Amino acid sequence: MRETQEQEPVYLWHGAARPPEGMQVRQVYGYIFDALGRAVLLCDDGRWNLPGGTPEPGDADRVSTLLREVWEEVQVEIADPVYLGFQEVRRAGSEPYAQLRMAARLTRLGPRAADPDKGRVHVRRLSPLPEAMELLGWGAAAEAQAKAAARIAASWGLPVGSPQPSHVD
Repeated sequence: MRETQEQEPVYLWHGAARPPEGMQVRQVYGYIFDALGRAVLLCDDGRWNLPGGTPEPGDADRVSTLLREVWEEVQVEIADPVYLGFQEVRRAGSEPYAQLRMAARLTRLGPRAADPDKGRVHVRRLSPLPEAMELLGWGAAAEAQAKAAARIAASWGLPVGSPQPSHVD
């Protein structure tokens, strides 16, 4: 049991900061908000996640990574991406790496299609932010990043704190 506990990753949030020189960026994820202030989630293998993924050599920058990944995974087009910060991931026996977080506005829900990476259609869910955080199950490690995303959504005039029904497809 102790060996398993030692293998658990440690997540450190760095709000508004950029990863230090030389730290690998392995993922770019987005808090994508619709006009009702709901966040887009996807379900993959029974686990909820934010849309996003791994930078690829053809991506011009991290924003283009987010644009490509949210379209591939959940067929969503976005606008106004805002950098929130990065989550540093530390695992025993490997170098720390970064997972970038952004916020963006949803501009269009496209028809459902298979993710070219995994070949399956992910469940797509639009959830009020408190419900989204509960589904993600990331706990205290994600509270600050969710608050940063909510501040950006509120600055766009989105009703992030209003109770809205979820939408699943």
